[in-house]
Amino acid sequence: MCHQGGQTPTGRCHPAHQCSWNPFAGSDSSCVPCAPCQQLSGGASPVCDFPAFYFPVENIESVVEVHPLRAVSLRAFTLCFWSRAQPSGTQTILSYSTGDSAHELLVTVGTELGLCLGGHWVSFPLQHQQQQWLHHCVTWVSPSGTASLWLNGAPGGARSVQRGYITQPGGTLLLGKDRDTLLGTFSNGFVGWLAQVNLWSRVLSAAEIRALALCRAGQLHGDVVAWGQTPMALLGGVLLEPDSSCQ
Repeated sequence: MCHQGGQTPTGRCHPAHQCSWNPFAGSDSSCVPCAPCQQLSGGASPVCDFPAFYFPVENIESVVEVHPLRAVSLRAFTLCFWSRAQPSGTQTILSYSTGDSAHELLVTVGTELGLCLGGHWVSFPLQHQQQQWLHHCVTWVSPSGTASLWLNGAPGGARSVQRGYITQPGGTLLLGKDRDTLLGTFSNGFVGWLAQVNLWSRVLSAAEIRALALCRAGQLHGDVVAWGQTPMALLGGVLLEPDSSCQ
């Protein structure tokens, strides 16, 4: 196992107005504020900015439950996200666990970016200050076992892990906490802001990753987790704040 310990989350909803496109519909533990719409050039339809998730430092129970768009049975993946973390050691961005594997897929940030896949761990040094908005992409492909990090659109190294592996479906996907399925607890909580979290079942190209980091128009959305579209439940005091990652 990569991590253990923690607390069990409780639900709490931040007061806000509801939007008609609310991906949290049906959850009693979350609300979405109506973010301002921006008119796109060329006569395209306006789009609404989806808020960032804020995990308060004083609340160790904050976690987001994610209901993926498809089974998390992956032979390859790309996980991209913006984060602005407070200094608090190793912090979990995404955790996917099954009954047989507490750490089927785990991504953490801190002084390094950690990737745990099927219980096997690799890490990449992080030289940037986490207190600023940083764009991360982590890719992995099963046939070669190659895992790569991209930081702010630039390559950040490659490692080898779990060659020939396929992640197992039917698990629990979380943002901001690491779940220990044996103990039924949560640990290594994220503290700060998290935005634009997308998970694909393929490896994005270098050009696609750079476009995401540069906040270019027509942003891609994941086919496993799509930011602003995938149903999620905010628990334990996670707040919604304007997304300033691309400003």
